Amino acid sequence: MVSPWRHPKTGMFWFRRAVPKALRLQVGALRGRPGKPAHELKRSLRTHDVTEAKARMPGAMAWADGILEAARRGGVPLTDRQAHALAGLWYRRKLDEWEANPAAANDWDHWGEGMPDDAEDVAPDREPPQWWQHQWARFLQGFAGEVDTLLELEGVTTDAASKQRLAELLVQRLSQALTQHNRRLQGDYRPDPLPNTFPAFERAAPPEEVTTRRPAVSFDALYAAWKAVAVVKPRTLADTDYALKSLAAFVGHDDAAKVTTDDVRRWRDSVKAAGATNNTWNNRLSLIRQVFLHGASDGLVQAGLTDGLRLRKSRQKSPRPYTDAEAARILLAARQEQRPSLRWAHWIMAFTGMRAGEVLQLLGGDVRQERGIWFFDVNEDDATKSVKTSQRRHVPIHPALVREGFLAYAQAIAPDAPLFPDKPLDRHGNRGGRAWNVIGKWVRDRVGITSSDTAPDHSWRHRVEDELRAAEVPEDARDAIVGHVRRTTGRQYGVRGEALSRLHRYLSGLPVPAGVFADNVTQ
Repeated sequence: MVSPWRHPKTGMFWFRRAVPKALRLQVGALRGRPGKPAHELKRSLRTHDVTEAKARMPGAMAWADGILEAARRGGVPLTDRQAHALAGLWYRRKLDEWEANPAAANDWDHWGEGMPDDAEDVAPDREPPQWWQHQWARFLQGFAGEVDTLLELEGVTTDAASKQRLAELLVQRLSQALTQHNRRLQGDYRPDPLPNTFPAFERAAPPEEVTTRRPAVSFDALYAAWKAVAVVKPRTLADTDYALKSLAAFVGHDDAAKVTTDDVRRWRDSVKAAGATNNTWNNRLSLIRQVFLHGASDGLVQAGLTDGLRLRKSRQKSPRPYTDAEAARILLAARQEQRPSLRWAHWIMAFTGMRAGEVLQLLGGDVRQERGIWFFDVNEDDATKSVKTSQRRHVPIHPALVREGFLAYAQAIAPDAPLFPDKPLDRHGNRGGRAWNVIGKWVRDRVGITSSDTAPDHSWRHRVEDELRAAEVPEDARDAIVGHVRRTTGRQYGVRGEALSRLHRYLSGLPVPAGVFADNVTQ
């Protein structure tokens, strides 16, 4: 079996296959170089990862088989329906490309300058004059590269006449794509009706002697094969299962081996039409991508069918930090609560910047002391815990929490017992899950802070980060306190003793909102 070849300069893996001597001229013609023999077929596998490259090899070999078989047969003509379907795929991809990079559309601003001047004057029932035909042929040559790229992406090999017909359709689609793109630039994002008129692309059945039909594999079987080797959190398992079931419902069958890139693209369009953001789609794509990559490595499904389908990240407005007045209102209201999670969670977030889920999942033994410094041990040691970065960190306990009596409360909790026993596990077995239902809604409903530019839990993190930045605390220490991932030694802060004392010194400088204590001091 042919193995992936790694390019010595770029490190990218390629598929390479020698062309039989008897077919070199025919393959050269099919590849757009008539009269020049092609000695080799090669195609980038578009990855630097050897495992993923091997998973994409079957698709590349099928592509080469198709070219060689077409060379033996003189090329497989496209039906008019197939040509229109391919032009429709190209149209969608251009709009997606320009949405991610609007400047790319500028490359086509002058595409029509080479069109024959009198093209519109040629009567439809008369053959155009020879000079016009030559000029038109030269104009279409400008689209030859787009045609070849499109056919290669779809693994299609066809004859010269079909390529010319496809180039003519791309001219039409380009004009329509530029019109739609200009509407979007002017703020008109009404749904584009044109894609709904394109037929789905259906390949002509390949000759039986080169057909390698994959056996059917259910979505559940594909998911089970991935789950058996996946190292992910329970919620990711549940979300992935949900995403696969949604895709299966959309395509209307239970054979994952039949899913194509166009199926996933149409599913994306459906998800977006239902109101999902680009970020929501990208998250869903990431979930199914990992399953299909594993399936492709086992030869169960087509390789690379989720490639090129990510969308530009949505712009999201970050919530603002709580003001001093808002922070004081929340802390004073929490002081009156009897329920442990409401009594202490907001106090902890206010003086540590910890995530709500990290606070609610703490055990009694996670409140610890070393060298005279009390701290929270943020970890995933228990099955009911989940940390976003999966990294352990130690967060010093602020003097205001000590003064408020938190340590007395925490020391009354058994080491292996939940620090907040009133918080139940969520459906994934995570004690920190669905924090909004416990302490987020309370800020809106009980305290009465309903401003849309605040996030009941996350605004504490922004407040702590702003206060640390105002105190000129170094970035590595700020990241170590609030739990941001860094590629430096900042990851170690809070685990070694000397670093813990440093973080305690910085964190102890966080000011207490006015009015929280009668004397308004932190000691």
